Order: sequence, then C-alpha cells, then structure tokens
Amino acid sequence: MTNKSKNSLANDMARCNGSGDDIEGWREGCETCLRRTAPRPEIYSMFIPPSITTFDCVYLIEPSK
Repeated sequence: MTNKSKNSLANDMARCNGSGDDIEGWREGCETCLRRTAPRPEIYSMFIPPSITTFDCVYLIEPSK
C-alpha cells in the first residue's frame, strides 16, 4: 500500500482520537500522529489510545518528511 501524500493514511488503517486536546496539550506524538490527523474515510475503524505509554505510543504513525 502506498500513500498519495505524506499526510494520508490507507483507508484500512485504524484511526485514533489521541490523548489530549489543543487547549491542554497532546500526549507525546499525538499532535502529529497520522492516525489522528489524516482524513477519515466514510467507513473506518477506531481504537482507544493506550492509557499509559513509557516512551512513544506503539501505534504512532508519523508523517513522512
């Protein structure tokens, strides 16, 4: 599977709302994670972010540079 742009994610990849918000701040990585920021197709799956992360979230997908 290839992405059309650096800010897209395949339609079959689960999405996440992240942990945090724009006001109080995001957990490390959530602010730019493609699972949170990429456009969502009409039908998609979601998951809940892990309650505890030691370093980076294991589900983090960073945009390519």
